[in-house]
Amino acid sequence: MRSEFILSEYISSQEDCVPESSVHINCFGAVPNSGNDSSLAIQQAIDYCVANRISTVRITGVNTYKIVKPIVIKSNVRLELDPTVTLQIDGDFNAFELQNNASIVGGTLQVINPLFQSVVIYVSGSQQIEVPNQSVISNINIVNATPSYKGKAIHFYCQKAWDFISFFQVKFIQIKNFQTAIHLKTEYINDINTPCWINANVFQSIFIDGCVYGIEVDGNSGLPNESSGNTFHDIQVQCRQQTKKVIRCSGAYNTFDCMIWDTYRMSSEQIVIEFSSNSHRNYLFSNLLSTTIVDKGQYNVCKSTYEESLRIQLPITLNKPHLIGNQDDILVNAQQKYIVKQVSGKVPYGGNLANCFNLIDEQSVNYIDVPDSNPVVIELDFTKKPIQMLNCFGMYFGWGESPKKIKIEYALSTTGNWVIASDVPLNVGDTIISNMKANQLYKVRITLSGYSQDHKRFRINRIFARSSMENGNAWLATTGGRMFGDIEIEASKGIIMKTASGVKWKVTINEAGQLITTKIT
Repeated sequence: MRSEFILSEYISSQEDCVPESSVHINCFGAVPNSGNDSSLAIQQAIDYCVANRISTVRITGVNTYKIVKPIVIKSNVRLELDPTVTLQIDGDFNAFELQNNASIVGGTLQVINPLFQSVVIYVSGSQQIEVPNQSVISNINIVNATPSYKGKAIHFYCQKAWDFISFFQVKFIQIKNFQTAIHLKTEYINDINTPCWINANVFQSIFIDGCVYGIEVDGNSGLPNESSGNTFHDIQVQCRQQTKKVIRCSGAYNTFDCMIWDTYRMSSEQIVIEFSSNSHRNYLFSNLLSTTIVDKGQYNVCKSTYEESLRIQLPITLNKPHLIGNQDDILVNAQQKYIVKQVSGKVPYGGNLANCFNLIDEQSVNYIDVPDSNPVVIELDFTKKPIQMLNCFGMYFGWGESPKKIKIEYALSTTGNWVIASDVPLNVGDTIISNMKANQLYKVRITLSGYSQDHKRFRINRIFARSSMENGNAWLATTGGRMFGDIEIEASKGIIMKTASGVKWKVTINEAGQLITTKIT
């Protein structure tokens, strides 16, 4: 092998090059602090380890090396840098690609070319990483030393059937001035039987400074392209003028435990964290108020030292976030207070829309085989009396009878465009809720199509909402309100009213239908 030949040349003059459990890149022609390309030397050292069953490539000293070509750290090889070593990346390419059971540890990886917009450390799902594995990325500073703010520091990527990355460890990392610090991405795959996923990876003690985007979990909350169950603990993020988002998440069951500093430095709108409509049941603990978080998903929990997003649920709850039972629902009898209608799409084969606004959940409106090309579109028009301070809006469906595609849109003014509040292209649940709030809500538009079961049906049991300024409409509040149904009073019972002077009178009715008033002493 060529690597063996080069090594033998150096062994003759350098005793340190005699291989034992590790090899040094200087033995393969790398010259520190010279400005010369060391890519070939590093790759040859890695290849030599593979061929000779040696585990570690070492780079030592207070030294700087330049790389201008991609380096593949092959299976069962550990690239180990002293803390005082810097590898400078000069060009636009994925600098280090890790195969299964490969590791990179220590030192500084520094981008010095302003044209760089690739990845510093890249892991492909084609490696099919799972338990057991020895894959580790740790104790590394990853720095973009150019003013471009381009590229990604760490990128996990699954793009085809049966790509997966699981149980990978990333810890004690410092990242500065990239477009994206950490990006986990699964591409959509049409066939759920041949999925890809990025699940169950651990990111611990990560410091991020000056990146445009901090952590991105990009995929779906379930198969066929799942990005779920990844944990990010002890994350510290320093915001700068160029920072746009610290966390963007589209998966499920991911946890984020982080401190986020100086959001006032951001030149963009200070919406720091965003959970997409494809996200659900993620957990966030941070030092931020909810006003800096956009949550378009379902059942995500956002906590801080000040507040938390989901309230304790009572036994009578509708089992939805932000609702404490039927009494909070402002859309009870909505068909009598507002304009509610289906504006397009296939007509229901059973039930009617009014059933979605009563307290009997088994009454519903039912559809069958609704194509994406002709979806059911339902509009609720509150223009005559806009809803004040909307807290949440949602609906739930019959058990196993849910549409596949769901979109909820808001009209926030009489003339404004529709704003997407929730967009779920691959629904698998029985409930959908939008946590997007509105100061004034004039209309809601719901678009539904497809089906989640072979029977091709979906059934809307309930459409509900809550306001932070309006009472619910299931019962008459003690503070008063408007009734939309009849009141039936048992025989001999009546209504007691009090005069201005404090005298009480009881109003009853006799067999002739006459009202009788009786003074109560």
